[in-house]
Amino acid sequence: MPQDALPPSRFRFRLPSAAPASGRSRRADEWPLLLTPIMFSAGVRRFATSAIRRSHYEEGPGKNLPFSVDNKWTLLAKMCVFFGSGFGAPFFIVRHQLLKK
Repeated sequence: MPQDALPPSRFRFRLPSAAPASGRSRRADEWPLLLTPIMFSAGVRRFATSAIRRSHYEEGPGKNLPFSVDNKWTLLAKMCVFFGSGFGAPFFIVRHQLLKK
């Protein structure tokens, strides 16, 4: 059944036929319809396998923290600065407001 004999469709694109009607290759606007799902699935597969390959990290206590726990004195200094700034901020704010007058 030729494509001209098909009833009108609501869609604006034509599905590519199994074999081209003439001896020439497929039209340029038919190729994206064929390649898009193939390229999308291949991209998803490549991303998933590369994410699995990169998913191994160093293991052990303290290796998954954003700071080093190897030196206890630098860890103590960092913790004092971190917790001290949060605890001391209200006192410095009140002092600043009282000295402003």
